[in-house]
Amino acid sequence: MNILVTGGAGYLGSVLIPKLLVRGHKVRVVDLGYFGMGHLRNMRPEVVVLSEDLRRAMIDPDFTHALLDGVDCVIHLAAMSNDPSAELQPDLTEDINFHTTVALARAARAKGIRFLFSSSCSVYGEAAGQLDENGPTNPLTVYAISKLKAERDLEQLADDSWRPTILRNGTLFGFSQRMRFDLVVNIFSLYATLYNEIRIFGDGMQWRPFLHIADCARAFVFLAEKPDLRHIRYNVCHQNLRVIDVAEILRELRPGLQVIHMPTQDTDTRNYAVSGQRLAEEGFQPQVDVRTGAEEMMDTIVSGAIPDPESVFYRNAKWLDALTHIGSFQHRDIVGLMENFTAAHHAGRR
Repeated sequence: MNILVTGGAGYLGSVLIPKLLVRGHKVRVVDLGYFGMGHLRNMRPEVVVLSEDLRRAMIDPDFTHALLDGVDCVIHLAAMSNDPSAELQPDLTEDINFHTTVALARAARAKGIRFLFSSSCSVYGEAAGQLDENGPTNPLTVYAISKLKAERDLEQLADDSWRPTILRNGTLFGFSQRMRFDLVVNIFSLYATLYNEIRIFGDGMQWRPFLHIADCARAFVFLAEKPDLRHIRYNVCHQNLRVIDVAEILRELRPGLQVIHMPTQDTDTRNYAVSGQRLAEEGFQPQVDVRTGAEEMMDTIVSGAIPDPESVFYRNAKWLDALTHIGSFQHRDIVGLMENFTAAHHAGRR
């Protein structure tokens, strides 16, 4: 297939695209480029990389038509991709996560192109028990609200001839060429490795459905290639664990690890566990558990494969906030800056 991956230079896209290439698909990527895209340009077979603001899909039909020309499937990852980033710029989050998603889906529907949407289990918010896709939703953050709004509009577009596929991803972890250290397993792995200490804000009793980044990528490939899906919406998760459980896993991997509980004024009450049974019935099973993924992360950090892992570059909200200080630059200038920055950054690995 010819597959368009939006936001393909990000944390998930950077793991997904090699898997699509291995399967023989041709890949086109559109990404804003604010986290760098040089790592995509070294892939073989070659990936077509477009540095564009996808919000043009809301106002420019010619742009959207050209973007989708010859495409068989859209994997839509582009988003303000976590709660702190979304809270930083709520209006931008609404535009990207909701309005742009719906505009792109409408264009894909008009052309008969398959459409996979990267949503989030955070739409469940706070609920008791293990939730399936028919369970109650209770989004508690700007990010989660934007994802659920997009889901509902996509579902309304569905008919007998076209149906989107919505993946509600769990809390991701694991190594990516576009690394992130603002995710709980990754950040615990980082500070356990560097300082033999991790900090939990609050009691750590909140539940999360964890999912290795490679398993998430495999799920997208699996569903993109499966023609007759039984449902529109799928939870993608592996292990439901409390944050304190993750800390205990790190303690097993790092002898003498100190786990410090910090008081917090954070009113975030997200607490949810989910069922992955629906996706299992389609034939997909995640493979990498939190222990294995955390050990992988610690080995990667110790090996020096991630230059300067404490840089704000690896924390989405902090990096986007830093970019606001060069906001007078034109988009192309920022992308050029990032190309040079990431080239120098990754050179430190050699």
